[in-house]
Amino acid sequence: MQYAAWLRRLDQAQVGPVVLLHGPEAFLIDEGLARLAAVVCPDPALLAMSREVLDTRDAGPEGIVRAAETLPWGAPRRLIVARGVEALGPKQAEPLIDYLAKPNPSTVLALPVAQPLAPSHWLCKAVPGDQIVEVPELTGRALAGWLRSRAAADGLELADDAAQLLITLVGEDPAALAGEVLKAAIGGGADNRRVGVAEVRAVVGEHRSREVFELTRAIEQKDATVALPLLERLLAGGEEPLRILAILSGQVRRQAPAGAPVRLARCWQAERRLKLGGPPRPELVLLVADLCRA
Repeated sequence: MQYAAWLRRLDQAQVGPVVLLHGPEAFLIDEGLARLAAVVCPDPALLAMSREVLDTRDAGPEGIVRAAETLPWGAPRRLIVARGVEALGPKQAEPLIDYLAKPNPSTVLALPVAQPLAPSHWLCKAVPGDQIVEVPELTGRALAGWLRSRAAADGLELADDAAQLLITLVGEDPAALAGEVLKAAIGGGADNRRVGVAEVRAVVGEHRSREVFELTRAIEQKDATVALPLLERLLAGGEEPLRILAILSGQVRRQAPAGAPVRLARCWQAERRLKLGGPPRPELVLLVADLCRA
């Protein structure tokens, strides 16, 4: 079952006694578990008594089964979240496999796995097919679509170009993106429900400051794999190339390590080329790569 279809079932309070959530997006899995808890335990006052989170390394399969077979108290159902079951071998998992064949109807046993599972994995064979939820990887257009849908669920209207700009500036971390949508909405006013490019750009300054700092730190650590994507995001967000260059030159001057004169001369060379009309992006990419190697 696809993740979105499972969420629609939750909205209709359709919950089976077992659910296996597997896929690469841990944030989506945790969000799904939170929504599942709200359906199984709608009274927040009873949540602490109705939900139990177990680590398979500590509880073992027998402990998970004992918890799942425990009858609820004060609420119609219990929610058991068992993490790490995918690490069990089929032989170790036999008590759990037996339970999955005939689960306790007063318990919802959730099995979150933050990685895709092959159909041959014992979990995919033991859990009924209609209770296996495939959590998607969010990237590109799919990420933008998810972000807009999530904003809509929060009562916000997120414009498509604003979603794309956020992804460019913040990166592809769903948790960070979700938080920035709310910040952008609040920045537009207490009653604002629409997030457009203007609202996004209003929170860009904070991101730029942080990413400029991270860029200089990555260069200091000679980590081009971190520095170059940061540079790309700063340029895509509208940061002035000459300002970036001035910050990098200032960093070289302040550090004054061995080889600083050569690094500073390289910054001056890039500045001269930019002022003569050189293309900003290639010049800065080459400069950052050189500074990381120097």
